[in-house]
Amino acid sequence: MNLKINDDLASQLRLLNEWIIASRGVIVSSHVNPDGDNIGSQLALGEYLSSIGKKYLILDEDPLPRHYAFLPNSNQVNRYSDTAIVPKEYDLLIVVDSGDLERIGTVVKVIHPEMKVVNLDHHLSNTRFGQLNIVVEGASSIGEMLYYFFSVNGIGITANIASDLYLSIVSDTGFFRYDSTGTGTHLIAADLIERGIMPNYFHTHVNMMKTLGFIKVLGRSLTRLELYEENSIAFSSIFYGDFQEFPDVDTEGMIEHIGTLDTVSVFCLIKEKREKEYRASLRSKYDIDVAKIAGEFGGGGHKRAAGCQSGSLPLEEFKTKLIDSIKREMRLL
Repeated sequence: MNLKINDDLASQLRLLNEWIIASRGVIVSSHVNPDGDNIGSQLALGEYLSSIGKKYLILDEDPLPRHYAFLPNSNQVNRYSDTAIVPKEYDLLIVVDSGDLERIGTVVKVIHPEMKVVNLDHHLSNTRFGQLNIVVEGASSIGEMLYYFFSVNGIGITANIASDLYLSIVSDTGFFRYDSTGTGTHLIAADLIERGIMPNYFHTHVNMMKTLGFIKVLGRSLTRLELYEENSIAFSSIFYGDFQEFPDVDTEGMIEHIGTLDTVSVFCLIKEKREKEYRASLRSKYDIDVAKIAGEFGGGGHKRAAGCQSGSLPLEEFKTKLIDSIKREMRLL
């Protein structure tokens, strides 16, 4: 399949492979609160590193979400707090799907003066924190970018890599529903399907394998729904007590249910996983740029999907400031 890729990006992807081959050891990491794009892209890189006999480690702050354990190589994801590591044995860190270096959490502790950092991302708010920054803001996912990486460098896509790339792509495109889904995205997916990927298998494992805790916490979030601006803004919350009662609950995808209300344009889910520490996930159906709003609170993301944290703000003040920012952006349209 002949997909168009510009010369600058092709050169960067070749340079990345040169750095990988020349390195003595590679750590692959990504943002806290992992999602499918994060997990799939790390595992795809891990498969390649393993195939060339490179010493490598996939290292994240948070554990692998249980609904991604169906991937054949999912046991390669290591949690930083559970892993004994000698940082000097690794001289290359590849950070995928993270707008800034702080988003990888405690894994930043592995960085030492001799280590090169590669920043492989597609977020508008990326801070270009690496020695090599491969940032493609129009890419649907890191999986799409890695497909180009494998193609440009003549690297074969094995069955495991195909699975990892497909998970990455469907996760960050909402199974091909989001604006970032382009012709190239569908062509890549078609090629992966030709290689044996079964779309329904992924839909079932990603979307249809929720725990009882997920259903109960989702129910609570829906009963807490608050509406503003003639029902065009929706807010809900999941509190620390919910996570204490259901400690293994994965809230990924929960926010989408809030946005199904026909009058809603912008919707937000605030989560308190640690006591009095609040993270907000923001979504936009239409033209409101939620990445801009998240940026006001030190966060970031994409135009229609972003996130931020409360910092030192108490919950009600955090929520009030978010609502005020959303209202302001709405008035500018």
